[in-house]
Amino acid sequence: MEFKAQEKWRVQQNFSITEKQLDVAIKKMQKRHPLEKWVNEKLANNGEEVVYLKLEFIEWLKDVYYNRKVFYLDAEINFFEKQIVRLENELNLPHKEFDHQAMTVREACNHFEKCINTLYSGLTRMRKNNIDTITLEDGRILIPAEGVQWLSKNYFRSSYLEKIELYKLELQKQKRKAYAEKK
Repeated sequence: MEFKAQEKWRVQQNFSITEKQLDVAIKKMQKRHPLEKWVNEKLANNGEEVVYLKLEFIEWLKDVYYNRKVFYLDAEINFFEKQIVRLENELNLPHKEFDHQAMTVREACNHFEKCINTLYSGLTRMRKNNIDTITLEDGRILIPAEGVQWLSKNYFRSSYLEKIELYKLELQKQKRKAYAEKK
């Protein structure tokens, strides 16, 4: 999927959208995912510029951009998790779970790059969801690994999305390297 692409005009026909609508989708994708290289421009034999869209981008359009049933951040996370599973299977790698360690509130603020008030809001929401595992040790509030994982996946989803997108890009780099070694 990383190596295959389709002409822009074919994608327009498949989705029954105008060129302007597709250009808006491409700009939004580039804003949300600046590290992804889903759009390629090449010169044809006649000197005309042809725009190719990677199949992964086309799938992103279906699963995320045009999916109005799910909140976009949840759709993005599901999309990237699905891509990670696919890549791990292709590379015969075990599924990676992100390590979450127990940490104090101050450490969690640094970890999530959020202020303490935002973190307390997340902790309150976590407690409302019956995950009440916060403990007090040596006069400091300690968030267990399970709580840090819940905060990451359910409250600070944008930072979780960044992590899984970077991991997916790392897997794609490994796949390209393996593909180059085969040739």
